Amino acid sequence: MGRPVYNADEELTLLKRVLQLHGEFRSSLESIRVTPLQAGVFLFLRRHAEANVTDAATALRVRVSTLSEVVNDLVRKRWVTECRPVTDSRVVHVRLTRRGTVLTCQIERRVGRLNTWGFYEVTSI
Repeated sequence: MGRPVYNADEELTLLKRVLQLHGEFRSSLESIRVTPLQAGVFLFLRRHAEANVTDAATALRVRVSTLSEVVNDLVRKRWVTECRPVTDSRVVHVRLTRRGTVLTCQIERRVGRLNTWGFYEVTSI
């Protein structure tokens, strides 16, 4: 089972749609002042209650240092909390706060609206 083969016109159409969806996703988050990467962190934490930064970075396909900066900003805004286990202080677990949980619900509703516009249709190709 290999990669699908597209002709140049199909690839250009797919690229245009992906860029359009990215813009729509970014626009849908502007009113709640959340970036797409922050939204990814919220959605990941919603499904993984006590994830560590490394696991979240791996899942979101960003460097740990990049995600650490994002998490620090979310902590400052009181949307997530960090805790370090007594057994290994190098590990940082991240959890949504109540405010973060409310915001995550708003993000999920906005992503759901994008889904009705064909958001997941592109990713299933």
